Amino acid sequence: MLIPGPVNVPRSVAQNSTVIVNHRSEKFRGVVAQLEQLLKGAFFSSRVALLSGSGTLAVESMVFSLLKRGEKVIVLTYGEFSERLLDSVVKRGASPVVYRKPFGEIFSEDEIKEILDINKDATAIAFVHNETSTGMAFRNLRRVVGLAKDRGLKVLVDSVSGFGAYEIRVNDWNIDAVATGSQKALASVPGMGLVGLSEEGIRNLQDDAPNYLNLKLHLKFQDRRETPFTPAVGVFFSTLRATELLHQEGVERRWKRHEACARFVRSITSKAGFSLLGNESNFSNTVVAGSPPISPKSMIDELAKRGIEISGGMGELKDKIVRIGTLGMIDDRAVLRLRYALSDILKLDLNEVPTSDCKLPEVIAQEIDWDN
Repeated sequence: MLIPGPVNVPRSVAQNSTVIVNHRSEKFRGVVAQLEQLLKGAFFSSRVALLSGSGTLAVESMVFSLLKRGEKVIVLTYGEFSERLLDSVVKRGASPVVYRKPFGEIFSEDEIKEILDINKDATAIAFVHNETSTGMAFRNLRRVVGLAKDRGLKVLVDSVSGFGAYEIRVNDWNIDAVATGSQKALASVPGMGLVGLSEEGIRNLQDDAPNYLNLKLHLKFQDRRETPFTPAVGVFFSTLRATELLHQEGVERRWKRHEACARFVRSITSKAGFSLLGNESNFSNTVVAGSPPISPKSMIDELAKRGIEISGGMGELKDKIVRIGTLGMIDDRAVLRLRYALSDILKLDLNEVPTSDCKLPEVIAQEIDWDN
């Protein structure tokens, strides 16, 4: 699967998804404690809320737990998932001031500065870090966050498809909250939402969120090494194993692998005649998106015949582009297989090779079989 998630997972991660134990047992309490401790090291955060649900649950929990009703919130939208984030802010009862870019464009730092200057009475900003519907991202996340924090704003980042693929340091950058899901660059099975929080973010948690979306409630139970409701037990075991593998690879090394593999896919698809969205200043590390030299449907079908699954466009870009996922356990073997397939389909001589940064550590690579 070369789609924007879920992703292929290592054998040990898949096997752990079958583990079922009493969620009030000492064994499961140990998983809760160990998982949060390891994830804090990956988010570089003070706390990580562990939720049973998708990345969307993580985003909505972040929105409902950190924003107040009637609060003026700047929302930047530039794709399908940005619009979903906006919908959550609206449903929370906040007062969003919305700035939109057409799909395929993104905000510059100067534009963000101007937006912040115009809205001096805003108290928060919310945006998607990495937009898988367009294959674009805020590669300058640290600077964007800094602009908002310099003005005293709360910063809520939807990094469902970005966490694990880019440098993100919640505490050092003073981000209030970052939301993600287990089935993306973390390379676990679907079923967990995760929200990394700074100390300031923890202080900003509200009490009036619905119980299932209440991050303060989840953290209270995690202090006892428990969850407030029956969790997706097997997914906790899988995600613990996936997080162990993340640290085994090295968090910074994983950031580099995603960038290197995405660069390679961008290069070969450009040479193959794709018209790609984005540029070097804003390309995504987890999705390469653009119009192929044959129809999107034909490209999807031809790759499927060769055992490779990619995705079509979403929303305004439906039937106009294809999206190639470059996240999770993707490595040199996966992208070379894509290169061979594109060469065969388009009758081209694509002979470029990925850099060494696109490789997985051998001990982890052995758990992924890209031929099946």
